[in-house]
Amino acid sequence: MKKLRRYVLYFLLGLVLLLGGAVAGVWLGQDHIIALFVQEVNQYLRTPVKVGKMEVSLLDQFPRVSITLTDVRVSGSLPQDTVPLARARRLYCAFDAWDLWRGHYRIRAVTLTDGRVYVGHDQQGRPNYEVIRYDTTAAPSDKPLAFGLENIRLTRIHTTYNDLLRQQRYTLQVKDVKAQLDVNDMLVDIQTQGDTHVEAIQLGPDAYFRDKDLALNTKLRVDRTARVVTIQPSELKVGAAAYSVAGTVSYAQDTDLDLKLDGRNTDVQSVLALLPARVVRRLSAYRSRGDVYFGGTVRGTMAGPANPRLDFRFGCRDASFYHPDYKQAVEHVFLTGTFSNGSLKSARTSQLDLRNVRGALQGKPFSGSLRYANFQNPDLALTLRADFDVARALQFYPVAAVRGGSGTAQLQVSFAGNLREFQAGPVTARVQSAGELTLRGVQLRLRDVAQPFTNLNGTFQLRRNDVAINSFAGRVGNSDFQLGGTFRNALGWLLVPRQQLVVEADLNSRLLDLDQLLSLKQPTGAVGAASPVGSAAGDGYAFRLAPTLALDVQARVQRVRFRRFRGRELQGTFRLRNQVLSTTALSVAAAGGRASFRGTLDARQPDLLHLSSSTTCQQLPLDSLFYVFEDFGQQFITTRHLRGMLTASAESDVYFTKALDPITDKLEAEVKLTVRNGELNNFMPLQKLSMIAGRERLRHLRFAQLTTPVYIQSRTVYLPEMEIRSNVRAASLIRVSGTHTFDQQMDYHLSIPILPGLLSKVAPAGSTTGPSLLLAIRGDEDNFSVTYDRARPQVARPATTSPVPAKRPGLLDGLLNPATAAPAASARPAVPAEPRKPFELKKPEKKPAQPQTGEYFEF
Repeated sequence: MKKLRRYVLYFLLGLVLLLGGAVAGVWLGQDHIIALFVQEVNQYLRTPVKVGKMEVSLLDQFPRVSITLTDVRVSGSLPQDTVPLARARRLYCAFDAWDLWRGHYRIRAVTLTDGRVYVGHDQQGRPNYEVIRYDTTAAPSDKPLAFGLENIRLTRIHTTYNDLLRQQRYTLQVKDVKAQLDVNDMLVDIQTQGDTHVEAIQLGPDAYFRDKDLALNTKLRVDRTARVVTIQPSELKVGAAAYSVAGTVSYAQDTDLDLKLDGRNTDVQSVLALLPARVVRRLSAYRSRGDVYFGGTVRGTMAGPANPRLDFRFGCRDASFYHPDYKQAVEHVFLTGTFSNGSLKSARTSQLDLRNVRGALQGKPFSGSLRYANFQNPDLALTLRADFDVARALQFYPVAAVRGGSGTAQLQVSFAGNLREFQAGPVTARVQSAGELTLRGVQLRLRDVAQPFTNLNGTFQLRRNDVAINSFAGRVGNSDFQLGGTFRNALGWLLVPRQQLVVEADLNSRLLDLDQLLSLKQPTGAVGAASPVGSAAGDGYAFRLAPTLALDVQARVQRVRFRRFRGRELQGTFRLRNQVLSTTALSVAAAGGRASFRGTLDARQPDLLHLSSSTTCQQLPLDSLFYVFEDFGQQFITTRHLRGMLTASAESDVYFTKALDPITDKLEAEVKLTVRNGELNNFMPLQKLSMIAGRERLRHLRFAQLTTPVYIQSRTVYLPEMEIRSNVRAASLIRVSGTHTFDQQMDYHLSIPILPGLLSKVAPAGSTTGPSLLLAIRGDEDNFSVTYDRARPQVARPATTSPVPAKRPGLLDGLLNPATAAPAASARPAVPAEPRKPFELKKPEKKPAQPQTGEYFEF
């Protein structure tokens, strides 16, 4: 036992002495070793190398002795290079300890950590990596230090290959890769294993293999004499999928490839990983089950602008595709596909073919084919036939503009033609397209429309670039519609941005609920429930005309609803061009009468909608009119005060915000109105005139006819002087004039004759002069006063001050500015009022008394 301990002690002592001697030898000879290393490296390199620190260590690569280089920078071989060929935090060059004893140092392993490598070709095709000199004169056995690499290890190395001539860029992160080398004269066998992360393989504008983890297990033989790399069956793994690669790469002159690829355990994700992001962006989240296969060959020269010939085949057999979030799957899918870059090995001769495509979505079958040829100037040939459930289809492949849907549809479509020609001019392009879409009980909720579309039924027939509509009917909220006609340029509008869709159609409806159609938000109640009277379906309204939409629509609507408005038998033609909506003859029955409308709505500025219109109405009950328009936003004269039949015409320029709020500062209008068989009931200001008649008679003031113009401008309603013959004997002839602002500030002036029984005797026939009581009503709705009018002003039509452009000569400028318009035949110029004494009596002339018929005499 003591001898054993002694032997162990001797062994450990010898080991310590050996290690100590090795450390001492390394320490004493490190300058010599470093000098030999620098001398030998300089014989192999053509470009300068900068090293921050160099030392010999036993510990960094134990049990081997290593020469450790810190902060290494290797320059490229091109004179204009500004980016180094390689940079590394640490570079370890290891040799055996036995070499230290013999004095001949052979570098057997290299480890590179935490670095960046930039390899590439400039625009003339010259490489930046020709940094090694192969024509060294001394034989390896004669050199005190030589390279005999057996192992190479790369850890955390970011590598970039950039070819400016061919516009190719490969970027990957080497996580941990080990390579074993077996050098036999001019033959080098390399076996590589490890993990890398491919950031992107950029070929022209397209990026392949973006952000994919790649596991390598490759075997290569490099024949340095023939300059040929032979790839023995090797494997690249992307997730669970594995691709075998075999073939040769010759680099004697130009790079010549002859490679074969085959996929095993592939799925849709592994196949999509090979395609550009722009192609698979919407498909990247989908998964697959079943037999998905992929394979192909790469043959030819890759030098300068030349590319090798690519031929790939792919497909699936009885596979299923599903989205993990939507819980929907396309099942029993069969597909045969090929891709080739053609005889010219370029995008111009490239072609993608999908044939014998068939499958089912929730039991609904589909089938089709696709050919996409000439990637520079694409020709597309597509056929598709599908029966599908709308809800299932939207769950499997969501559309951003559609929030949800249900119902069934049938689709048959074919298209053949040049895509660029079609994009340049869909109307004139030489394409062949046909198809039919049939909807049955479809419901849709669109992103930009508050109300849902329900019970959609109809057939759409594609005829080249147009779509014919056959009995398309449905509902939008409470509203219903039936549409027939043609969608001009429908295919171009669907497929090409900023194309115009022209709708030429007849529209029939039993009900249009504008409260809902213009509402910003969807109602919380059930679809089809009526909106409360006088309230909007949402918190506000929104009106917008798409710049790509054009209309020529003949409309017939049985009922129209908007707040309190209830219209019937709306008929008219609508035309929309460049966001300007116009109608020349629109009529509607409402409030017990009938109104007609013509005008234009300019929506080119969404925040400043301009409505220029001409409106007429006949025999509209005044109380109904005030009720429908909610007393025009005031409470001074309301629906409970008025009776009578209104006939009127109006010319107006009105501006709105996109929420349909009127901009009153810009409003201008002229209204010519006639009221027959009118009544003014329970009007508070009249109750204060009890000095001329009893309160009961003033409570029900009646007049046979009233005709007067009314002007609106600068938020003020101007009422020129008019005469009213009423049923109150003491005030049978009343003159009224004044103004009423939108802030409800009133300034009315009344002239009431004194001694009404004598008026016809003291005044000549047709004269309206005589002793009068002049009164003024001033204030607002809640606080007004009736006083003697001592300084009666003359109310004239307002001057045009608003910056509204004239749309029709004389519409407002001529009507509101007499100095610039010809006098109208039906209107007399304003005459300044003469001062009158309130209680002065004149001797009457003996003429026949005029009957009190209630007629209006123009002034």
